[in-house]
Amino acid sequence: MSVRRFKIFFATMLLLLGIGVASAGADNVIYLSSLEWPPYVGKRLPESGTSARIVSQAFAAMGYELKILFMPWKRTMRMVETDFMVAGYFPEYYSKERAEKYIFSKSYGCSPVSLLVRKKNPVNWRSVDDLAGLRVGFVAGYVNTPELDMAVFNGTIDADYAPSDKSNIMKVIKGRIDCAVIDPLVFSYLAVTDQEVGKRSDTVEIDPRAFGVNELFVAFRKDEQGLFYSRILNEGLSKIGIAGACKQRD
Repeated sequence: MSVRRFKIFFATMLLLLGIGVASAGADNVIYLSSLEWPPYVGKRLPESGTSARIVSQAFAAMGYELKILFMPWKRTMRMVETDFMVAGYFPEYYSKERAEKYIFSKSYGCSPVSLLVRKKNPVNWRSVDDLAGLRVGFVAGYVNTPELDMAVFNGTIDADYAPSDKSNIMKVIKGRIDCAVIDPLVFSYLAVTDQEVGKRSDTVEIDPRAFGVNELFVAFRKDEQGLFYSRILNEGLSKIGIAGACKQRD
């Protein structure tokens, strides 16, 4: 067994026995990758955003310091596979497909999934199938809801992909797409803080119906290190009274 693997094994055993990991001499800095997704996470946000604050507090409760590496979303996920220093990424929605590849922490927050539409051209819908024939904006690489993702997969929805939520907002404003899937808190934040979005934000609105509310997780690499840090985080979330913040999935 290598020295590094032994340290992870030893620290894990101490954790299971209720002994402080930091006192065992294990590395007390955890690196996670993330994206600019205000107000949840962002390099220039207070405490790096609401999600970052919770995750940081949970690790701190276990004697660990969180370091966040901010980058575009697809690179955020890829970093976990290419850089061993990065143990996981966040925020992430749960999906069965990604659960096969990553270890998901306990949930620590909630994210509504809604539809942004132009006020002059509202979308009349009651189910995902009603979006057939419309050009719907999605952020490339995002998990949405099972129903939405299945409708995209089987071709019911004409999906138009963008690199960011801001890009989708501007596409809706300019009429390049009919609507866009977005967290309403993200839209509200950008409408106030982003000059380009703010200038024309009064021409669009969040549809009152929502697709659902997703739990937020940290996704760890599926290996010994990822398992170790996921257990650290889960215990920390329990200590600060956050774990299971939304209704649990089936």
